Amino acid sequence: MDRVWCLFFLSTCVIVQNAQDVEDPCKTAYVLEKMDQRYKENIATGSMLCDRFRLGNGRWVRADGQDLLQTEPQPHELCGTRYPIWMNEPPPETVGEEVEKEACVVGLMGTCEKKLPIKIKKCVGYNVYFLTPPTNCYKAYCFQYSTEDAPPTEVIPQPVVRHDLVRKEDKPVVVTEPVKKDSITKTNLGRSLVDPTKGYLKLGINIKCAVRLKLEPEGAPGPLSTLSENFFAGIEVKSTKVKIKRDEPRGQIDVKLTVPFGCPFMPDGSVENCGLDIEMNVPRDPTKCTSDVKAAKAMDLIGQGKNCGFRILNMEWQETVALPISFIDTPEYNLVLPDSPDGAFRIGMITGQKEGSPEWSGIELQDVFVHIADSSDIWQGKKCAAVNDPHMYTFDGMGYENQNEGRFVLYWGKRKNFPMEVQIETTACNSNRGIRRQPYCVCAVAVRAGADVFVIDRCPNKPIRIKYLSCKENLLDARKETEMEYKIYFPSGTYVHALLQDYTGVRTINVHVYPSKSDHDRTGGLCGTLNGNTADDFMDRDGNLLSGNEEFNRYWSLKEDEFLGNMNEDQLNALPRWQNAVMYCTCPHKQVQGDTPEEVGQCTEDAIVKCAKEDNPALNKNNCRIRSKRSAVKPFSFKMFKRQDIQLTDFDEVPEYLSRNKRETEIIWTKEKATEFCNNFIKKSQTYNACNEVPSVSADFLIESCILDIELTNSTVWAAGSREALRTTCMKELSQNTTLKEVTEEGKPSIAEQVKKIACVNECSGNGVCLNGTCECDEGFGAKDCSMDLNKPPVVYGVNIEEGGLCDKRTCQRALVEGYGFLNMDTLQCSLTVFQVTENKTVVGDVMEYMVQAEHDSIAEVFCPLGPARRRRSVPRGFVQGITLSVANNGHNFSTHHTIYVLDGVCQDTVNVSGDIQFTLRRGYCYISRKCYGDGHIHETDECMNCNAEKSTSEWSKVEGCGLVVEESDGKPEVEPEEDSFPTTVVVIVLVCVLVLAALIVALILYRKKKHSASHSIKLEDRVAYSEVATHEET
Repeated sequence: MDRVWCLFFLSTCVIVQNAQDVEDPCKTAYVLEKMDQRYKENIATGSMLCDRFRLGNGRWVRADGQDLLQTEPQPHELCGTRYPIWMNEPPPETVGEEVEKEACVVGLMGTCEKKLPIKIKKCVGYNVYFLTPPTNCYKAYCFQYSTEDAPPTEVIPQPVVRHDLVRKEDKPVVVTEPVKKDSITKTNLGRSLVDPTKGYLKLGINIKCAVRLKLEPEGAPGPLSTLSENFFAGIEVKSTKVKIKRDEPRGQIDVKLTVPFGCPFMPDGSVENCGLDIEMNVPRDPTKCTSDVKAAKAMDLIGQGKNCGFRILNMEWQETVALPISFIDTPEYNLVLPDSPDGAFRIGMITGQKEGSPEWSGIELQDVFVHIADSSDIWQGKKCAAVNDPHMYTFDGMGYENQNEGRFVLYWGKRKNFPMEVQIETTACNSNRGIRRQPYCVCAVAVRAGADVFVIDRCPNKPIRIKYLSCKENLLDARKETEMEYKIYFPSGTYVHALLQDYTGVRTINVHVYPSKSDHDRTGGLCGTLNGNTADDFMDRDGNLLSGNEEFNRYWSLKEDEFLGNMNEDQLNALPRWQNAVMYCTCPHKQVQGDTPEEVGQCTEDAIVKCAKEDNPALNKNNCRIRSKRSAVKPFSFKMFKRQDIQLTDFDEVPEYLSRNKRETEIIWTKEKATEFCNNFIKKSQTYNACNEVPSVSADFLIESCILDIELTNSTVWAAGSREALRTTCMKELSQNTTLKEVTEEGKPSIAEQVKKIACVNECSGNGVCLNGTCECDEGFGAKDCSMDLNKPPVVYGVNIEEGGLCDKRTCQRALVEGYGFLNMDTLQCSLTVFQVTENKTVVGDVMEYMVQAEHDSIAEVFCPLGPARRRRSVPRGFVQGITLSVANNGHNFSTHHTIYVLDGVCQDTVNVSGDIQFTLRRGYCYISRKCYGDGHIHETDECMNCNAEKSTSEWSKVEGCGLVVEESDGKPEVEPEEDSFPTTVVVIVLVCVLVLAALIVALILYRKKKHSASHSIKLEDRVAYSEVATHEET
């Protein structure tokens, strides 16, 4: 039998294990509780004994060294109760004898006021009693000791409870009846195997022991010792209350085992270092998007389908285990807490099922209550901005100019080991023929967290990019609000808002950085230090104050190769990683049962709940250049083209943004005129009327920016950008300030709802009307702001550019189309033309055309599903599949066409033939019926055929020697046909004979028809029709 470890608790008490036999009362008798309190001299001073509910409808009980009291109790002899029950006759003397008797119940009217029927049986060394329960309390059976000797008077010193782990070769010995509730006072430790409701099967108990002396086993006991110190046997939760700050949302739960647990033995006699799993739950309403407490990802539990909890290893049972937890906030300003009396999160914990150790399985630990303390509100309502032509704005509200071309650090996170950064690139814009000095605009923004990088690049002379460059750590979360608006979230909850705007001759980006609670005193870059003090905004990385905005701009400028958007793969791979060793996971919202594991939940580095961001779709990471997992598909030797080969001369046309301003070059704007224009333009707009009363939203800075733009450019072309920056900040406040979402007047919507109904994106660009917060575009216009002409097709730079126009069939479910002007509309479609080519790209076979719904990702990228094109209808004649794609926003006006080639990377590759990229078969492979087979691969249904690349790479080859049986005759090997070769020959001969016979019959019929042709008249047209039918049948 398997050997196990068993846990014993030792004191001077003796534990006796009982056998069981359901037929013999001597073997099945129940040891009545509180036997040590039932002697007649015991006068109850506290709780009194009551047997009304202990005996059910009557049951057998056992008395070792004691018998039911046989003498009439005296007034002072109460047996630990108020009304003792006794017997005035002796028990039987013959072993095995069973008798029926009556017991007397002491009452107010006498010592035998009522009688109860009982049974007594004499066993070897003791008696058993079938006791009838009394009808009410406080009545209990009274016992006496067998000996008449005086009890000892010595008091034993206070005992100490200790534990030991012993090795047993056979069945484990169960420590019996240790405690039903939280603790025990005085009881024996025997657990009844007949009644599982009595005693304990699990640890997590408090133990105290008291000891007294007997002169002999059947004798009366002496006085009890002082109770031992309490000993908790199980898993102790050392931190039932945990306090966490909102801006420092990390804490931990400490637990410690007070006793060891056993593990199986290995074949070599050593003990396996097994573990005890503790699973967690955080009660909440899963249908609501609210704050939460997450627990550190438990690597050891992942394989079992559980991710929330931890494992304690046997060899480390004496160590305190710390489980990291984290508060996951909502983006709202007000702290959102559970609906509990003290606003605390409750964490429940339970041990998992431990094989062979029921005492450790399903133990419910003490609940832990997590209290969240609010932090400073200095971050609320703050923003950092680069509004074109870039007017800068620090978190603390310092405005300044950055009219410089180059690359700059806009936001820099100071938290050590958690690198976060926002960079911008500026370019010349709206030179206005030298009337004013050259302004500069933001044309690119790059966001980095750890080694993850996301970029929006709209700078001149290169393809527009809106994509992840690196997503190794899955830290950034980029989301699309509209075709022209994007949010990029850091794990901290800080996020970047990028608004794309097209002006005369340049594509620009208005950039806002909105801080989170963790940014207080931890920011740098052109955004300055978020602490409410504008005097220290112009600082370097070391905290040194810089002299002015020009020095400040220069300090935070970057070299071209330092800009994240320009980095190659080696540079991106070398970026410092996020150093947080712990990832936090969502715990189940209800208690986990040990035998029903939870699926692995969401585990992220985020400090805000994901559901708060899900109103906007996430941008796709499948086209990320650098990912955590590399594809197992073999790379192709040559690409059809490279990204740098793309010529932009045909694509780089920027549409006019405000056509009404084309004539304004003839006007000389003064400051007075500019001030009047900007005040009217912004303050009379729907956006201003809607947002004017929203706290933390001020138009003053933006009106000043509008005036500066006019003075700098002698044009009002930038005025709409200032107005849109006002809407951006306003909508941000509506989403985070919960006060604005409250209904203050019955029957009237909240301020947030009122604003959203009238504040449309870019006020619909003059090409539509704003209805309930949504632009209804005029015919021929599209996009969320109605700024795009639907009759102009989108611009396409290429398809699958990173792969060089190639696609491996094992992963090629859709094609990535890059360009500009893709709109998120139901009419966004892809046109696919599918064909087959040979190794040298010669088209063969049929050409098929399909229309499919495109999948919008951003204004610069769409995906075209290739399902219809990949569906096989017949075995093609070509070697490689080609697909030509184009895209239309309205389903009619399609872009330029671009072709990709779908190869099977297992056996197909590209080859450079005198500068022309063609296709070839990899060595050691066959390509048969559009499938790859390795050299030597046997045919699925014919074992005599295989892939033999030396013989043929396009057809199955006969296996040498297959189908022949070799036998020896006279010592010489002879090759003979297989057994079924004779039937095959017979079949062939029969078929030939049938064909010959059929030919003779046909010839005879034709001869007879010719012979009788003179007696039949056949029309010419009939003969022609017959000839046509015959010809048709032959073809």
